[in-house]
Amino acid sequence: MSATPPQSFSLALRSYSGQIELHEHDFHQIVLPQSGSMEIEVDGWGGKVDASQGVVIAAGARHTFLANTRNSFLVLDVLMPPAEQQQPSTAQLLDPLHDKRFFAVRPQIRHLLDYANNNGTWLVNSPEMAQSWSHLLLGSLLQPDAPPNDPGQLILARALTYIEQHLSMPLTVHDIARYAGTSERRLYVLFGQHLKRTPFTHIATLRLNLAVDLLRQTSLSIIDIAHRAGYADQSALSHALKKARNLTPAAVRKQARDH
Repeated sequence: MSATPPQSFSLALRSYSGQIELHEHDFHQIVLPQSGSMEIEVDGWGGKVDASQGVVIAAGARHTFLANTRNSFLVLDVLMPPAEQQQPSTAQLLDPLHDKRFFAVRPQIRHLLDYANNNGTWLVNSPEMAQSWSHLLLGSLLQPDAPPNDPGQLILARALTYIEQHLSMPLTVHDIARYAGTSERRLYVLFGQHLKRTPFTHIATLRLNLAVDLLRQTSLSIIDIAHRAGYADQSALSHALKKARNLTPAAVRKQARDH
């Protein structure tokens, strides 16, 4: 006989536009960035969900948010069972979420987010995978935060935000480092230490994810999508997509129509 799980999860990819009126819900919700950003206020605490930061909206917390630019977020609803069905471990796992609001997208969380970005459709449509991924995310969230005065984390956050905001433009390590307030050498060290990749590899991944999202969700021409994602032309996008995922832009659109 299997034990009743302490909670269940609902995982979805969502985009938002305009302003959502003040409301609340009876489950915890965790919002993680994929692309773009969103201003959000939770119980009077204001902040932003962007490349460097996510948010926990605790059950019963009143919140509103504003998103005026193209965006995509991974949204996890943590659905709590009735009190009589809860196991002792349930409160231990979920109670800390009541006091958590904005959190840094630390390396452990970023690795989970990268996995979700590359396997989003499969993850969302597979309850077993969603449960496993969600437990890992909760475990990462409940680890102690890095000290807020950690200069490396702050520098990396600024660099990631700059990259996110300038994906459609030519990006150089020199410009990223200057905006983040560090040297090019230090920037490479921070990316290797926290993300296990170079700045250029990170940029390439974000650009490809953005292009795939636009192919799936819009009717823009492929050349327009290429330019919005920072590729020189349609050929450059097609080459990158073929090399990384063995797909063509047309195949990505066909997959989106078939689901």
